[in-house]
Amino acid sequence: MEFGKFKSTEALNQTYNRIRGLGLEENICELDTYGFTVVPPDKVADKAFFERIRSTVLRLCTERTGIEFDLDQNGAFGEYKAQPQSDGQFLLFYLLMADRVFEEWILNPTLYALIDYLMRGQQQLSSLTSFVKWKGDRDSLGLHSDSPPDRDGHLPACSDVANAAYCLTDYTLDNGAIAMVPGSHLYCRQPQPGEAESRAVPVEAEAGSLIAWHGNIWHGAFPKKTDGLRLNVTSYHCHRRLKTQEAYQWRVTQEMLNRNPPEFARLVGADDHMGWDENGPDYARGVRYMSDDVKKRFAAARAKQAKKAA
Repeated sequence: MEFGKFKSTEALNQTYNRIRGLGLEENICELDTYGFTVVPPDKVADKAFFERIRSTVLRLCTERTGIEFDLDQNGAFGEYKAQPQSDGQFLLFYLLMADRVFEEWILNPTLYALIDYLMRGQQQLSSLTSFVKWKGDRDSLGLHSDSPPDRDGHLPACSDVANAAYCLTDYTLDNGAIAMVPGSHLYCRQPQPGEAESRAVPVEAEAGSLIAWHGNIWHGAFPKKTDGLRLNVTSYHCHRRLKTQEAYQWRVTQEMLNRNPPEFARLVGADDHMGWDENGPDYARGVRYMSDDVKKRFAAARAKQAKKAA
């Protein structure tokens, strides 16, 4: 028996084979069991890419605050007004539109494979941000789930959203690591204030690692007790039926679409015909950036219909 070639799972075979090819089986097991995983740097990206994306984030910090940023020094808000801002932290928003390195990042094979597994191929990029953190106080771990609850307050067992942090500095407990409550993705609800903080663990990872998690898991962050910056790039994805946090669908340029594969267009909603004006929907958008697998299925269906008509 050969797994990865079943006819009844054509939509999942590519994801399965991609995971095996990248050696991510253990990470998938951790995602399913505990709700999060840590992928070591050598399975994420090479050193040159890591240095390029980190230097770009530092440059954007300087441009948006008007203050020179350095990894070994604490940050400051300066002229940057974007919210939310808390003691020792701000977020850089809309990174996808800031530099081409971020276009490369959202197509990173390891990131794409893990998100694709969690979202069963229905993912779109919701936001691409950087949490810029330095020494500061926290009253709590701020535990929460990224998934939006249903009207009755429950969360679906499937991952309606999925998140991942590319660590641009070392993550340690004293350095303000992400806090996770292992297995809490199975509770399918948001935590109550203060709940489960004693069961939260620091997700420690060296710079260059990728931390990925199921949308339901309860997580937050420990306070940063050391000087210097804790940096990441956070890639937040949501199901195609949900609204994205950042606007991409109509704002990505044709130049961006042309220089990237169809997966990029689907991630930013360029294949989505919804959101039309007085001219109505443009169904060609969906066809233009259709995956090879879907194209094959459509072609097979058309051929079957043509055969019946004959």
